[in-house]
Amino acid sequence: MKVDGIIEEVVIEPGKIQPIIVNFQNGQLKDTEARKMKSGIFHDEKKNKTVLAMSNGQVVYRGYRPDPTKELTYTMLAIHNRKTGKIRLIQAERWQVAPVLDREPERNDEIDGNRLMMLNRTFGSKKVKRRTEQYEKMKVNVEAVQQQLEDTVSKVEIDRDDLTPKIEDQSTADLPPCNRDATLVEDVYSLHDIIPKDLLKTLQSQIEYIETQERTSEFYLRTLRAIKASPQSEKKIAILEFIYSIVTWLSLPLKDAKKKTNEICPVSPEVSQHILETYSVNSTSGRLRPASVRDKALIHCIILSLMISGFKLDLEMFGSLITGRLGLKKLLELARIVGAMPTKNDKRLVMLRVPMPSAPTLVHRGKRKTM
Repeated sequence: MKVDGIIEEVVIEPGKIQPIIVNFQNGQLKDTEARKMKSGIFHDEKKNKTVLAMSNGQVVYRGYRPDPTKELTYTMLAIHNRKTGKIRLIQAERWQVAPVLDREPERNDEIDGNRLMMLNRTFGSKKVKRRTEQYEKMKVNVEAVQQQLEDTVSKVEIDRDDLTPKIEDQSTADLPPCNRDATLVEDVYSLHDIIPKDLLKTLQSQIEYIETQERTSEFYLRTLRAIKASPQSEKKIAILEFIYSIVTWLSLPLKDAKKKTNEICPVSPEVSQHILETYSVNSTSGRLRPASVRDKALIHCIILSLMISGFKLDLEMFGSLITGRLGLKKLLELARIVGAMPTKNDKRLVMLRVPMPSAPTLVHRGKRKTM
């Protein structure tokens, strides 16, 4: 049966362990046995590899994570919503597991070495005996050295407050240059770090054509009415058109990226190409929009919307511009990364103010401790 669908999102995160498709080396797993299987992911310290262990109570299966850098293609899981017809593609990994068989006891080289030295002392020549004695004198008592090292380390004090690595939120990497020391809110972000000057001029030269375009978004129409009566209206209309073009690209199916590039911004092919290259990543299978790239695009749209709206933004109204499921919680999280905080009376309304709040970080703190 043929099923049509639209790919809405592609999730590729090679740095994390993805959903695992397990191949059994010695056959296939029956449905009745699948219910009995228990699994877990562990770290093999000897091989420094991630290992998957599975057991049905009788046989233990084991397999190591494949090196993602050596994979020529991605294995993708397609999650299809029958009601909406939309599809999410999620990267998966293929692991091969094999039964763990009983092994012969490992040879103890240390015991064999001691036996050999005893034989050399008893039956060896003078030269061999002398060499054996010298070797024994050179041997290091590991336990004695370890105890000495532990005694030394126990006297060392470490100030945990000095060891506070700051791990920035991953999404802060998607921010344009941000002047957190700015005294004027207009100086926090630079418009041209998001929209190049030449592209902004191109859009401003087409204001009359932009105003003839039919738009149905309530956010777009309300914002357009408001900025027409404000200073620098042409510049703000050009920025609004850039925002709308980004959202159009986010809503465009990836399979149509090549055919419908000019539909991203009908006003300017140059703007369409810039948005395509800035808010997607190239791959062997074409253009992709991973979650990090979508967040970057939305963060830039929030900053631009704040610039043309007096640095106040109704996130619920802004969310109506975007096709797909994007809740207020997600928008508030992105606004926090930008530095815009919700007002006390209305959580949907965020404002960008100075002084700016500190950059969102994860800081591990600890007390002074003696090891």
